[in-house]
Amino acid sequence: MDRRRPGFTIVELIIVVCIICILASVGLVLYQNVVEKARAAEAYSVLADIAASETAYLLEKSTYTSNWTDLDRFEGQPSSDNFSYSLDIANGFGKATSTKGSNDYYMCWANGLHQSTQPSCP
Repeated sequence: MDRRRPGFTIVELIIVVCIICILASVGLVLYQNVVEKARAAEAYSVLADIAASETAYLLEKSTYTSNWTDLDRFEGQPSSDNFSYSLDIANGFGKATSTKGSNDYYMCWANGLHQSTQPSCP
């Protein structure tokens, strides 16, 4: 008499758990890339607002300003959960310094060039 219990063997269960772990690890890496792209978009969006405000100030006063309250769109220095922002008037760019993660982002005032390394702005 051959009595087999219905169910899965331990080997089958281990294989399923391994497959789930592999899929989860791939998904986690992709998720981290998406989160970093969203952070970059946030930084560049605020930097673009700062650049537009600096350009408007330049057209009105013939110089850039390092005072946040001089810029029309800001009542003070902008900040978020992910970044703190700073102005480098001498070199003509804004910087978003990451408070989470390791990437900082820059944007030139004159041409809107944005990148993740310190630019050489015109």
